[in-house]
Amino acid sequence: MLITIATCLLSLGLSSAGCSKSSGGGGNGGDIPVVPAISINDVTLFEGNSSNTEFEFAITLDKKTTKEVSLQYSITAGKAVAGQDYIVPTNTSITIPAGATSAKLIVLVVGDDIKEGDDDFTVQLQSPVNGTLLKTSGGGTIRNDDTKIGYNNTGYDAPTSYPGYVLKWADEFNATSLNTTIWSHQNGDGCPNVCGWGNNELEYYTDRPENLFFQNGKLIIEARPEAFQGKNYTSSKIITQGKQPIKFGRIDIRAVLPRGKGIWPAFWLMPEKSVFGGWPKSGEIDLMEVVGHEPAKTHGTLHFGPGPGSTQITRSWSLPSKTFNDEFHVFSLEWKQDQIQWLVDGQVFSTVNKADLGANNYPFNEEFFVIFNLAVGGNWPGSPEPNTYFPAWLIVDYIRVYQQP
Repeated sequence: MLITIATCLLSLGLSSAGCSKSSGGGGNGGDIPVVPAISINDVTLFEGNSSNTEFEFAITLDKKTTKEVSLQYSITAGKAVAGQDYIVPTNTSITIPAGATSAKLIVLVVGDDIKEGDDDFTVQLQSPVNGTLLKTSGGGTIRNDDTKIGYNNTGYDAPTSYPGYVLKWADEFNATSLNTTIWSHQNGDGCPNVCGWGNNELEYYTDRPENLFFQNGKLIIEARPEAFQGKNYTSSKIITQGKQPIKFGRIDIRAVLPRGKGIWPAFWLMPEKSVFGGWPKSGEIDLMEVVGHEPAKTHGTLHFGPGPGSTQITRSWSLPSKTFNDEFHVFSLEWKQDQIQWLVDGQVFSTVNKADLGANNYPFNEEFFVIFNLAVGGNWPGSPEPNTYFPAWLIVDYIRVYQQP
């Protein structure tokens, strides 16, 4: 069938004699301009360790045209940070010459030697002239190729001695492996007895070097998003049970804490022997807990009571500025007969006395052991969100335990 197409510019006052005709059965006859469809590809590359890496996106047309095609673009940050992970372009226009079918769009990604997660950004095409948009966005994925953890080494540092105390034991984490005279790993997901560690946590604790390692005198626990033993995240948990029991004294722990929804670092103590029965009868002392969506607030808690649920006393303290992720802070416990105090950077923010437990048994005059762990998910912090940054790192400079001579 022969179809006649008339294009008339009547708005310009042209008569029908000014109309052009073409046959639909044999191309456009050179009278109807070709309008190409515009697309952009996705690019995935390693970041590089220095200088800049060119992420080269191809802007392509599905057909040639006799007209120049132009368009604008913008970059939307995902987990990549504009100006830090990639250079924000100053010229955001693209031109494809008449007769050509592609052009290059280069985004400069900043290389360094600091370990990060795989970051991402999106190039969004806009405002085409002489073309239509088909695939409007191109994803840029910056693959990590580094092993060194970056952190700010500034912040509060505790004194190395206190009147009336002597250093009982310490771990400065200057070795390249875990000191097994102090620590043991507690691996797994709590099953079959306490699945999800009683909190519906989402991680599986391992003793792999991917989850616990050392760098420049720091212990680092890394929570990773990966399928492992039926869980979607891995991390590490270490304990001093049976090796370094504590009863009274002062505990100082210097650390940088991770942040992000669903992230839950903790320093806490459990009874060396359950003198009064199973949890919570024999007590639990939470020296530091932070839920990652509130990265400037720390919580100190006592768990006790007849059970089966916990009776607890919780007090919280927030940094006046910044977060616990920005630099090192010292979390401390001052533990005496019938009294426990919580401190941040040498300042007391909570005191609990035996009398504060009322008629409940006071189980905190017994030996306890220390636990470090980095949980993912759970009843309190909730599950991670799409923008929760992984890997997440709990970075510990030291633990020092002082007691009376």
